[in-house]
Amino acid sequence: MSGGRRQGLIALAGIAAILLAFTVDHPIARAMAGMDPLALRVARFVTWFGQGGVVLYPTGILIILGLAFSLAVPGLAGRLEGPIRTIASIFIIVAAAGLADDVLKILFGRARPYLWLAGDDSGFGFFRYSAKFASFPSGHTTTSFAAAVVFGMLWPRRKPWFLLAALLIAASRIVLDVHYLSDVIAGAMLGAAVAVLLGKRFERRGWLARRTAQDSRGPGVVPVGSKKTGGKRN
Repeated sequence: MSGGRRQGLIALAGIAAILLAFTVDHPIARAMAGMDPLALRVARFVTWFGQGGVVLYPTGILIILGLAFSLAVPGLAGRLEGPIRTIASIFIIVAAAGLADDVLKILFGRARPYLWLAGDDSGFGFFRYSAKFASFPSGHTTTSFAAAVVFGMLWPRRKPWFLLAALLIAASRIVLDVHYLSDVIAGAMLGAAVAVLLGKRFERRGWLARRTAQDSRGPGVVPVGSKKTGGKRN
């Protein structure tokens, strides 16, 4: 099966999953309303790690420091260029996923579950710009899955752990009644899609080096002008 056809089937399966999730969104939200206080505290702790800034702030600082060192010590510029580009790729992918999510939130304007539970509002109200109407898709889930996918490209052996972390963050959003199941499925699809599409582009430019699970070296960084060789893409 060709790559394009496989991606198309995955997209169709994801859309079908979102449509099916719509049928259980409200029952799940109502069930979460009676969640144990301890579970809510754990969910609040987990959900903090889904903020885009958890990835964007450290990578942004590292990029600035790397550029500063390159200017201050020209002899290090060549050695730092590859790592800076790799870190910049992570930053751009996560930021792009977050921006795409923001656009869709405004477009769909879906009321959050707690509004429906309070009998205030529910459903979609297109082009509503407000935190209360930013349920679809889940931003925390979008950025978490974007980060998980790009980190999985760099550290394939740890990919299951990255994806597990993203899943836990997505689940925390449902437990806290700030997102429906369909919101987090859409967010996971969006984040993964942005990471794959941009990751491939950065890979072709030599900014990211996709590694195989058998490669136990550090994160792949391709020096400028060098050619990538070896391992099979995963």
